[in-house]
Amino acid sequence: MALVQKRPYPETSKTLQIENLEPPKKKIKIQLKGSERSFAALLKRLESTSSSNETLQILTEISDTPNFYDLSLDAVKFLVNMFRKEKDFIRVKILYLMSDFAIDHTIDACSLLEDILILMKSEESSKVICQSFNSIFNIGQSGQVIAQAVYLRIIEFAKQKLSSSNYNVQRHAIRIIGAFASREDAEKELMLLVSHYMDSPDARTRAQAINSILCMGNRAIQLSQSLYSRVEKHLKDDYECVRKEALQLVFEISQRHPEFTVKLQDNDNEMRIRLIDDAFGKVCSAISDLSMQVRAQAAELLGQMKLVNNEFLFQTLDKKLMSNMRRKKTSHERAFENFTSGEWSSGRKWADDAPQELINTESISLIDSGACGALVQGLEDEFLEVRMASVNSMCNLSLNNPPFAEISLDFLVDMFNDEIEDVRLQAIYSLTKISEHIILREDQLEIMLGSLEDYSVEVREGLHLMLGACRVSTRACLTLVVQKLLDVLSKYPQDKLSAYGCMNKVGSKHPELCMSLTPQLIQDHPFFDSAEKDVEDPAYVCVLIMLFNAAKNMPPMLSLFPDIILKHYAYLRDTMPNFVPYLPVRNQTEMTLVGTTGSQQFLRTLLSNIEATYFIKTARQSLLQAAQENLGRLASIDPELSGTANFTRDYLGAELLMEQLQINLMTHRVPSKESLNQLINKCLRLQNLFNNLTPEDHMLVKQICVRASALNLVLVVKDKSQSALLPCQLLLHVASDVLEFLKQNPNLSTDLFTKSILSYLETVSDPKPGRVSRGILPVVQSSNYLPNSLSLNFNIKMCTARIIEPDEAMSNENVIKVTAGLIAALPIHAEIEQLQECQRENLRIKIKYPDQNIHVVMPRLRDLKRIIGENGSEMLNSWRLRTNILLSHGIWTEPSQVDISICLSVKPSNELELCKPVKVIFSPKPIRKGI
Repeated sequence: MALVQKRPYPETSKTLQIENLEPPKKKIKIQLKGSERSFAALLKRLESTSSSNETLQILTEISDTPNFYDLSLDAVKFLVNMFRKEKDFIRVKILYLMSDFAIDHTIDACSLLEDILILMKSEESSKVICQSFNSIFNIGQSGQVIAQAVYLRIIEFAKQKLSSSNYNVQRHAIRIIGAFASREDAEKELMLLVSHYMDSPDARTRAQAINSILCMGNRAIQLSQSLYSRVEKHLKDDYECVRKEALQLVFEISQRHPEFTVKLQDNDNEMRIRLIDDAFGKVCSAISDLSMQVRAQAAELLGQMKLVNNEFLFQTLDKKLMSNMRRKKTSHERAFENFTSGEWSSGRKWADDAPQELINTESISLIDSGACGALVQGLEDEFLEVRMASVNSMCNLSLNNPPFAEISLDFLVDMFNDEIEDVRLQAIYSLTKISEHIILREDQLEIMLGSLEDYSVEVREGLHLMLGACRVSTRACLTLVVQKLLDVLSKYPQDKLSAYGCMNKVGSKHPELCMSLTPQLIQDHPFFDSAEKDVEDPAYVCVLIMLFNAAKNMPPMLSLFPDIILKHYAYLRDTMPNFVPYLPVRNQTEMTLVGTTGSQQFLRTLLSNIEATYFIKTARQSLLQAAQENLGRLASIDPELSGTANFTRDYLGAELLMEQLQINLMTHRVPSKESLNQLINKCLRLQNLFNNLTPEDHMLVKQICVRASALNLVLVVKDKSQSALLPCQLLLHVASDVLEFLKQNPNLSTDLFTKSILSYLETVSDPKPGRVSRGILPVVQSSNYLPNSLSLNFNIKMCTARIIEPDEAMSNENVIKVTAGLIAALPIHAEIEQLQECQRENLRIKIKYPDQNIHVVMPRLRDLKRIIGENGSEMLNSWRLRTNILLSHGIWTEPSQVDISICLSVKPSNELELCKPVKVIFSPKPIRKGI
């Protein structure tokens, strides 16, 4: 370790004392217990109020209080009686409170609804009636079971209020009918009743009527075809809210009755068309709506209409360009003709590329073009949301229609030049998804490869992923891809891993083209030997990876490789086996594993041997120690079973530590704090780092946590050198967690040890550390309980991380130099696997300096993004972290190593490392004085 001088800037290197955070949290918990207030006390204050404003203030205080320990239906009755005496705004607040009681305090919903219905019998204020409908709706959404008779009374009350002259009351009544109508009532009467208000003079009422019909349809209630002719008129409504609801209802009806035929409008020949095709044209027309929200909604719905006729589907990409009443070809059409003919305009003849097709002026209609050019118009929209939705829809339609995918390819390629990065990324991922249906031409590749120089690393990696998934048509295309990728790699060397993966896929998909380009790519002269290239050069490695993967599918390519290439193959095969496949090269043998079956049998045999040695303590402990080493090796060589192997290793490690600590307890030896910390750390790893656990696995983990926390409390109390309050609270928390889990899984049972601990804790009224420790001491000292036997679950996955940048091999050569007291930004690039969505906010970066000073940094959530898979979709629980960390310290006499690792914070004082630390060389230098 480097010698460290006295630091002149103590504020930059203070040790983070995480333990100091514990006492405030204990105080917060005590305050939370005291946050429960008496509802009766507030009612007494309400009785003595002298003004309406004071009453409103107390009611607001009630709504802001989260917990009441004495809230009951009798207390609610007081508010019901007060309702009849107060003014309108007080009555509105009381109704609001009644809905809160059902949602937050789980007061019986049926009783509250009956009280509201009784209060509303003689109510005349429209504001109060509207609030009553809101409260009824919120209570209905609280999840409580409501009797059918109450439902019927609510529907009758809403039907009565439909005759109100107040449009706001009508709107709320229609909302209640749509939310509470049963299937039988809706099919008979209520659907017709609600549809009548689609023609209401008030726009909000029209929108709510359509929305209520949609709510009924979402509950499997029949949507009649007759509604289609009525709702399509509202697609041209003056109000945006009505058009949005009408557009959604048109879509839903078309999905329910796609083959039903409707008559074309403004057609004297009685022509009929499929409902899905007509609805598709209506949705396409909404792309030209004045409202951005309607256009985005229409663009999104287009991608979900999968049963449309191809003639209508292709029209969405057929946008006519007019010039002097003549049809002008698009740039894509001209580029395609030039590509197929091999000729370009010479420029010698005037207007030799001018449009020649004449259009009759009388046949042009600019009023309603239907589906013509709808998606193209969406791609050219000025708003980001519309363009994103159009790209997604074009991708979804292309996945089920290969001819449409070929036509839409040019338009998706055009989106690579969009000014917004998210749109460019969406276009790239869309092309990746439809890569099976397309083959790239040279003119398209020129546009795509131009985006490889984008400043955004996500765009560049997305293009690498897309190029690896797509196929190219000619040798010239493949040469263009390789040359451009190598040129950009020299500009952005940090993209080498992504480039390796791209060349891996390119070689596998184009073995014939790669074989024809092999002499050119490796620069092999037929008569003269060329100089040996550097096998560490990323550009050279990219070419070799592509050729080796092509040779896997084209074995004759091996005869084209000179001896030096074969030597380089042996080196690359050992250093990066995930990119370089096995090839049948002479003097090369491939080591194969036994396979998944052999690994599973090894795990079963290992556990059976451990269970057989339960009564032989010395042999058991040595076997547990050896088993942990073997399981660690198994996890490193068999990725499929790494999660199960690590889970078993941590479980056995916790059992070994508990047996050793129990021996210390029986022999009256004081255990080390390090052993206790290791035991707690093992339990935290079992609780937080593993996914796909069965209920039985969760039960095993919780039981071993009970044993560990009980043993920890007894040893801490016996030691008397530290406070036992936190270990006691930990045991109580773990025990309550087990009880709650048993309530959710009544089929599970606990072992004898856990049952004894839980039964004792239930009898303790005042759980103080000393009393709890004395009560559980006989249970902990007894060794009559058997350890829990593991039932192997081979689907377990473990949360792990891999730091890509900084690379430890390169970091040893590059020293980070900074003036002492100032900061240096170090870029971090890491991949995290099996990280749950709920754990994102717990991700941390741990920085450990040579003087044991530790800083824990929380990365920004926007720097953590999902990894995109080979099919262009997001991978589940796989994340990529790109961020910068700040390094700072006082003066050091010489450069020293700083450890950087990715951790998961599970407690204020516990960080579980997800990977091995990466070491970087850091050198704070003294301040230079002026010349």
